[in-house]
Amino acid sequence: MISEKEYKEISDRVYRTDPKHPKYNPNLKEGATIEFNSVKYKILDTKHEPKNGMQAMAVAPLVNGKVDTSQVVIAYAGTNSSDKLDIATDIQTVGAGSDKLKSFDWFEAPRSTDPQSLTAQQFADSIRNQYPFATITTTGHSLGESLAFYIAAENKWLNVGFNGPYAGSMMSKDGKKWAKDNPGMFYNYRNRNDAVGGIRVTGREFALIIDMEKDGKVSDRLGGAYHSLAMWKFDKKTGRLLIPDNAFNVNAIKKRAENDKQQLLGVLSSTKNWMKFLRNKLKKSGGGLSANEAIFLDSVEALLVLNAQMSTVNATFLEAESFLRRQTEKAEQSWQKSLRAGTVLGHDLSDSEVLDALESIGVSESIISNQPRERNEAKIAEYREIASSCDTLKTEIHGSIEKLLSVDQQLAKQFQPE
Repeated sequence: MISEKEYKEISDRVYRTDPKHPKYNPNLKEGATIEFNSVKYKILDTKHEPKNGMQAMAVAPLVNGKVDTSQVVIAYAGTNSSDKLDIATDIQTVGAGSDKLKSFDWFEAPRSTDPQSLTAQQFADSIRNQYPFATITTTGHSLGESLAFYIAAENKWLNVGFNGPYAGSMMSKDGKKWAKDNPGMFYNYRNRNDAVGGIRVTGREFALIIDMEKDGKVSDRLGGAYHSLAMWKFDKKTGRLLIPDNAFNVNAIKKRAENDKQQLLGVLSSTKNWMKFLRNKLKKSGGGLSANEAIFLDSVEALLVLNAQMSTVNATFLEAESFLRRQTEKAEQSWQKSLRAGTVLGHDLSDSEVLDALESIGVSESIISNQPRERNEAKIAEYREIASSCDTLKTEIHGSIEKLLSVDQQLAKQFQPE
């Protein structure tokens, strides 16, 4: 499954699809591979709309050398301070919810065009149609996260993003209702001292607001370090965003745990709505469902439900694995502390005599450190075995869908780009 660390890296890469960005990379286009932390993703499609300044890309992970299009991430680029269209979007679309974007030039009459939110939805529609069996999630940073949040709410998808102002002004009544009913589908990580991400008072219930235990310099609050993706830290093993254990973060820790529990219900609700749409689409194409279409729908539903279950289980496993690793570290620290105490008290004893003395009172490396570590590692191995079994099943279902589409060209044609 896609880790929060990977969402962060994807959110960073999408900035580089903007020709006006200092780190613009023209090689980031359909078919290219991006790699970070030994993880590879294939770019499925990109979008650059010069009229309103929106950039987006859709990616899927490479698993065992093969593109896994059962899980697709749509990433939206955030504000490029050198692009006046991005600045206008921040004010007019995110701030005011305008359904048109007006650009101004000292030497030209004001021009009106479609807002980034509309282009963002058109791109999402295209990806959804090309990959009907995919579990689609969204991500972004800053303005990109506002767009990603908006698209997730309107399409009933999971969103994991960073430092995004609340997107409520862009959202429809249905989008707002679905977000309210399914809060576990939104992980908008915001820094407590980020004045840009927290510029809107509304929507705080959808944000995970975190104190990163840094000083609160005004220069860092106004679009500086506190608004940067670089501020976030992640567990090296699991890729989960690290929330410092302090009094302010109690609410964020609790909310994330609640999100993890509620996420499955949200994804299943999303799956139900999408399957209804697919059935109607296929019925309209031929007046009823063919045998292959019925098999296709059953397989897609099985894959989406499995992905939903895996996502929830994976979140639980990540928290459990992180906890077990912390317990292992504490056990080792406890043993080292006991060993130092024994050495001080038995300063005239040899190392082996100190160990014998400690063992005589029931204090040994085996009992205090080794046994807990072995138990914890065994539990982690069990978790990974379950996850591996789910991955194998997912691969089999995914393969059966692709095979069906390869032999039924009429069915496959309905999911080609328009």
